[in-house]
Amino acid sequence: MSIPTRTATQYTVRTFEPDDREAFLSLYETVFGHDRGADWFRWKFRENPYVDHVPILVASADGEPVGFRSFFAQEMRVGDAVRPAFQPCDTMVHADHRGRGLFDRMNERAVERYADGRPSFFFNFPNENSKPGNLAHGWKEIGTVPAYYRPQNPLSALGETRDAEPRGGSTKLQSADEGAATAVADTLEDAIATSHRAGDKLLVDSSTDLDVERYETPPTDTLAAIYRRSIPDAIHANRSAAFYRWRFANPEHSYTAYVARRDGEPVAALVVSSVADHARIVETVPRTLESESDALNRLLVTALDQHADRSYVEAFGETVPAPLRFRFYPDTRLPLSALIRPTARTLLARDLEGGLDLESSSAAAWTFSRLDLDTT
Repeated sequence: MSIPTRTATQYTVRTFEPDDREAFLSLYETVFGHDRGADWFRWKFRENPYVDHVPILVASADGEPVGFRSFFAQEMRVGDAVRPAFQPCDTMVHADHRGRGLFDRMNERAVERYADGRPSFFFNFPNENSKPGNLAHGWKEIGTVPAYYRPQNPLSALGETRDAEPRGGSTKLQSADEGAATAVADTLEDAIATSHRAGDKLLVDSSTDLDVERYETPPTDTLAAIYRRSIPDAIHANRSAAFYRWRFANPEHSYTAYVARRDGEPVAALVVSSVADHARIVETVPRTLESESDALNRLLVTALDQHADRSYVEAFGETVPAPLRFRFYPDTRLPLSALIRPTARTLLARDLEGGLDLESSSAAAWTFSRLDLDTT
């Protein structure tokens, strides 16, 4: 009686094909816990204006996709030049096939595929799992870019207690106690919100000659015009009207914009996105914040007032002119570093074009808002 021989799994790495989309979306939900549809994939990869193909590499096991190494194409300003760049994103390997070197093989193939200088460089903010693999394949660590959080409703944690099921005893008495607790919590929440509003308004000059407008759909041409008024020297995504139209077409989010005008001319803008119980400041222009700090502060106070019901507000990188002044705390320092797990991102870069030397730059040579990241 012969014993069947078990054959080893054959792994290959290849470029993305249209039939791989469903496997990509399925694995994305499995690995990241988010359900993404075809419209999101089309927006992020197929309709990206800075690339003419779907920049994804696929690891297959006996012909079946089990891993993906994806890239988010962008147009970056480096000094006076505008250069294409890829931001690695959505990297994933099925749990049954981890530890087989697939991340390394996909990385090697990516470097080979794009070694001709288009894109000019890679940059990204890998998590702790993928960071060692990036460093092993030539990425260099640049520095840390913090995220900032402004607590708006410290009592939100009580929601879990208020919604808890009774555990024995008198249901009538507990219902009364819960009603009282709810009333007290609501009163305190209102008091906190009122205190925030009063404190914020003291930080801005209400007598300025600024008019503030709110837009449910960000005015992309206006945002681009404000950006061009004061373009920073630091490395960042080039803000054209086409860039803004594409970025704000993300089907997973909606955005509210606030524009400050002086004598009818737009001089500053701020864009906010609501996510679950919190809000994100995803963009402020001009990107040289100090050039219109008063106008940006006025917009910030307006946006905070209109999002006072959010548990907290998040800002990434260089987005708020004076974070601590408006009670935005970095997750890398006390007090937040003692309360929450830091989400600060470590910037890595890898040159693909000679003469750039971005790998030896410092974090101060770059400037980011959340729009510079691969998702908003």
